[in-house]
Amino acid sequence: MNDNHLKALYTSLDNLIKNECDQPITVAFSGGIDSTLVAFIANNYCDVELIAVGIPGSHDLEAAKSAAKLIGMELKAIEVSENEMVKEGIEMQKVINLNGMETEFMLPFWIAAKNASTSVLMCGQGADELFGGYARFRKEDSEKNLSKEVDDLIKRIPHREKSITDSFNLKLSCPYLNKRIVKSAEMFTVEERIGDIGKVVLRNIATQFGLPEEIVNRKKKAAQYGSGSQKAIKKIIKHRIQFEIDFESEEIAKAIEKATEPENFGWVETRVDNKQIKATVKAKNLGSLREAAEDFMACISVAEKMTKE
Repeated sequence: MNDNHLKALYTSLDNLIKNECDQPITVAFSGGIDSTLVAFIANNYCDVELIAVGIPGSHDLEAAKSAAKLIGMELKAIEVSENEMVKEGIEMQKVINLNGMETEFMLPFWIAAKNASTSVLMCGQGADELFGGYARFRKEDSEKNLSKEVDDLIKRIPHREKSITDSFNLKLSCPYLNKRIVKSAEMFTVEERIGDIGKVVLRNIATQFGLPEEIVNRKKKAAQYGSGSQKAIKKIIKHRIQFEIDFESEEIAKAIEKATEPENFGWVETRVDNKQIKATVKAKNLGSLREAAEDFMACISVAEKMTKE
């Protein structure tokens, strides 16, 4: 591995994060190498708030607590019950339109943004794509087009992470997706970046920054698994039914959606598409699903009558 390339990447990452630290920042923190490294570097230049999110006893909360202790930084650990996790997911979907997997993945980030006390939210997004951290990259005959992985993620960021930070009036900072960092990383071959364990180049750089070995060698766990968000959503909501209801105009559809929102929060997800309300009713079991669906349709009927009056 080329020492000059390592030095260039080290310098680029250090300078980039230093420039981001012209004010206190918050880091969406999981205790893995990606978020811990950016937090560790930033702590040299400004006040850093670490926020970790998960259900009680989740992997990410425990990993974040141990990582924060190892690097000597305070941690704001936010424990979210399974019911609260589901409600947060529904609230998030009202702001940004995500599929089920993306909702599970982005929930910890949403809650971190919601609880940030600074105006900048920094994250470790992009490290797995840029440095080949996913286990699938280490399988024989697998596609290892890391440049495409990075480009695809950069295209998704405005609709996911950026939409979330904008919702809370925060500035988003993704150091690993910065053009200078991408360029520095791409001086290494794909094979060098992935190595035998994934993210070998990043682990090397982290060691040079002085990150504790225990964190440098931690294995990856996806956000939806590590935080427990997927487990919470799948456990609480096991059944669902979808409705598509047409109205005379988009204005009426929006008015009815707004009127029914407080009554249905937590179990009904709605959005307006032209003159149509598209709704997904969710419940723990089929009996509850039937009752929730009947209650929802009753709310729609009352709201429609009031709107016409």
